[in-house]
Amino acid sequence: MAAGGTVLALSAIAPASSATAPAASPDPVFGLIEAHRSASRILSSAVDERGRRARTLLAEGIGLHPFFVAVDFRGSPIVFYTHTQIDACPDLERPDQAHAGLDLAIGRHSAIVGDIDSVVGDASDVVDERFDALISAAPTSAQGLRALLSYILRDDDAPTSMDLAEDCCRIETLMRSIEGALDHIAPVGARETI
Repeated sequence: MAAGGTVLALSAIAPASSATAPAASPDPVFGLIEAHRSASRILSSAVDERGRRARTLLAEGIGLHPFFVAVDFRGSPIVFYTHTQIDACPDLERPDQAHAGLDLAIGRHSAIVGDIDSVVGDASDVVDERFDALISAAPTSAQGLRALLSYILRDDDAPTSMDLAEDCCRIETLMRSIEGALDHIAPVGARETI
């Protein structure tokens, strides 16, 4: 799949909606949930594609890192991953053949792998940005607060407890957003009714 085609194919995945906003709700948390869900699904597809390409490399005998096996003067095989390694081997019987073989392996590896590592990295960055936006925004309605908590606790596309635990600031940010939502939904004296 070509570089642009990978991004296009992965971005065409339509987000599903399990935490949809009530018709009259202007609570921005619903849009933030859907933005994170969409980004998570794109990342998941990119990771799946990277795995498929890695399996292709292994099935073709190329390996996850391109290499070439040459034979030295004694008939022993030597594995080379770089041209510098080939040049540094004085016992190599046919260095020109080793260079050509390594070039072929590198070319085939590049043709299969393409830009998938960049696609995964970019998609991961978007997920992180949307995750931080999601946990930083205090819901403005009880429905929004419930949707946020339900998404984080139960949805397969949601951030995991590991995502929160990676950075203690994220847990504090989420707690402050929940506190802000409670302050907005029900001032301190009225919280008993929630």
